[in-house]
Amino acid sequence: MHAVVITFDLVDMSPEQYARVAAELAPSFEALPGLLTKVWLEDVEHARRGGFYLFADAASADGFLGSALARGVAENPHFAGLEARRFAVDETTTALTQPRVVVVSTPVGA
Repeated sequence: MHAVVITFDLVDMSPEQYARVAAELAPSFEALPGLLTKVWLEDVEHARRGGFYLFADAASADGFLGSALARGVAENPHFAGLEARRFAVDETTTALTQPRVVVVSTPVGA
């Protein structure tokens, strides 16, 4: 699995406007090949938003990062200070720390 974390500051956009845009875009993210989940992030106090994306594999993460959808996020004039970081998932240790939300499908020792 691979994770992508994208964060940015809102510029000239209210939280309510952002919520409407996010709701409109959600189906586009849901349809991404290999996307297991997207967690929408917000730091309301600092007008910072973003997303945590978990992909099934490196190719799926690469596909998203090279997509028109990702370019649209990166080029949005209302998103400043955008940072995107990519990580491989340590599935062995993750399997030890997921008591409520299953992220790794095969628990250790199964």
